[in-house]
Amino acid sequence: MIILGGLMTGGLLYSGVRVRRLVTKNRIARLKQKKSPNGGPDGNPGDKYYPIATATLGLTIAGRVLYAPLTLVGVAGMLYLLWPTFLLAYHDLARRRRFTSIVLEAIILPGTVLSGHVLAVAFAFWVMFFALDNVAKAKWKANENLANLFVMPSSQVVYVLCEGVELESTLKDLQVGDILVMDAGQIIPVDGTIIQGNAIIDQHMLTGESQPVERQQNDPVLAATMLLEGRIRIRVERTGRETLANQSMQILHQMTRYTDDLELRGTDASDRLALPFFLIGSATAFFLGSGRGLAITWCPLDDALYVAGPLNVLNFLNISLRRNILVKDGRALETLRHVDTFVFDKTGTLTTDTPRVVDIHACANFRRTDILRYAAGAEQKQVHPIALAILAAASADGIELPVVKGDAYKRGFGVTVTIAEETVNIGSARFMDLLSLNIPEALQSIQERSQEFGYSMIYVAIDHAIVGAIELHASLRPEAAQTIGRLREQGYQVCIISGDNERPTRHLARQLEVECCFAETLPQDKGKLITAMQQAGRVVCYVGDGINDAIALKQAEVSVSLRGASTIATDTAQIVLMKQDLNQLLDLIAIAKRLDRNFKTSVLFSAIPTLGIIGGVYFFQLSLASAVMLYLAGMGFSITQAMLPLLSERRGARKSEAIRLPG
Repeated sequence: MIILGGLMTGGLLYSGVRVRRLVTKNRIARLKQKKSPNGGPDGNPGDKYYPIATATLGLTIAGRVLYAPLTLVGVAGMLYLLWPTFLLAYHDLARRRRFTSIVLEAIILPGTVLSGHVLAVAFAFWVMFFALDNVAKAKWKANENLANLFVMPSSQVVYVLCEGVELESTLKDLQVGDILVMDAGQIIPVDGTIIQGNAIIDQHMLTGESQPVERQQNDPVLAATMLLEGRIRIRVERTGRETLANQSMQILHQMTRYTDDLELRGTDASDRLALPFFLIGSATAFFLGSGRGLAITWCPLDDALYVAGPLNVLNFLNISLRRNILVKDGRALETLRHVDTFVFDKTGTLTTDTPRVVDIHACANFRRTDILRYAAGAEQKQVHPIALAILAAASADGIELPVVKGDAYKRGFGVTVTIAEETVNIGSARFMDLLSLNIPEALQSIQERSQEFGYSMIYVAIDHAIVGAIELHASLRPEAAQTIGRLREQGYQVCIISGDNERPTRHLARQLEVECCFAETLPQDKGKLITAMQQAGRVVCYVGDGINDAIALKQAEVSVSLRGASTIATDTAQIVLMKQDLNQLLDLIAIAKRLDRNFKTSVLFSAIPTLGIIGGVYFFQLSLASAVMLYLAGMGFSITQAMLPLLSERRGARKSEAIRLPG
């Protein structure tokens, strides 16, 4: 018995020391990265008190089996852990004039110790702070998974200025002090300082600013922000994960606000029950004895629900992040299980951002390959969808790109470059109009047909004369048909709303076998259509990516956008699909349903011990120690149930990784 007690005590004390070292290490890392002034995510008390609770439990066990005076040291540890409870209880009674669950704890925990059940209380403290420590770790893990979403691929091609020459390199080869050359439309992959040029930068995803910001020489820039306009040179200061040290906390705070609401709900429920159970417990103590009266007062201490609720949500947020789904509002997961209608925007949502070149129209003495060569040469450093489509077509035809001497990119219109002493203008009809260039008659009829079907025409002008045009069509996302088919199989109603013309919208709806579709819809009318569906009893999830989707995204119960969508769309949406894959919607639905099942199971595990304590005290003479152990068992089951999904997810990921490894 002595050997067993020694092993248990030593194991618990060793665990406390290990945890203390781990907490200290994490805290130092977080302070270096300036993540939280309290030393842990949101200042969670689990960081501070869990090692003390572990040591207290170890000393209490040692006092029972080895040396009795050690129990007094354990009691001193409990008083230290109880001191914040006493202060809060005084505040609730003296200032708020309320009898809350904190007041009840301040009464029954010392009461249970004085009744001789020191070990039971020590276990209660340890389980509670173990749970709080896991909540802290879940928030920390969410921050880490969030950072993973914004770390750009190390193989990404970048251009570095070396002795006045722009050289192609990769992101993983960048060093602090390198000069990075960035063009409009590109995502900035590093933290640094602008040493040349002016820019307009979209940094809403990191700072929450809805308006783009102007940056000039000597101004700092952040990774994962987009260069909307201008051409700049950046001195690299931080690369890779170091760039994300101060950027993801705001998003994390927004994600986890729902867990705060759950904690408040749990606290409110316990507060309402505290006084009635205290009175019932007092009456029970008078008639049946103090032990059984104390046992009854343990019932409303619903720490299981208080901890398991947030832990459930945090773990499922982590699962979402691991699957590249950014849930900015935890409430969306709760609401999603009630959704019965999915409404999709057409352009950019059901179709890809990058169109495809379907035809090249040449004028005068130019050939189709000449038109494509000039266009690809002008667009070779751009990353917007039309540029990527043109470059892909040139690559497929084996066209060698010409050397470009200079460029002047005008956002939203076109680009002007010099190729072999010739001035080349590439852009829309509006861009040609700004340059006072007339569209040849041969191309005007093609332009009218393209406008009717919602196609794009990009014109090519050489030395101030339009010589051809490239016709681009939107491409249906390869996964769109499968996603919508699966949604219909699961019983969801699917609808398409588009601002495009009737014919292309109806054609797309037929392709996807969707009966409900609306064309030529203005942005404000999209919101009215969503409202009409809601008034008809529908619960709507809207999936969109454009500026004209903002009203509909706000109106819908659940709003989803895709990474790379317009600023206002990703700002407004509650959920962002970071892989830009509509199949992630199916993952999202499965996650929401699993969260609902898991949360209900945790609530059940929390309720059963309460009923068991009440029934046991009045019908089976349940002792105080047994009541506390039953309470702790319920709490342990609730916490385990909350943690199992993420543990299962990690185990599955490790198995998949093992299968991919050679040999």
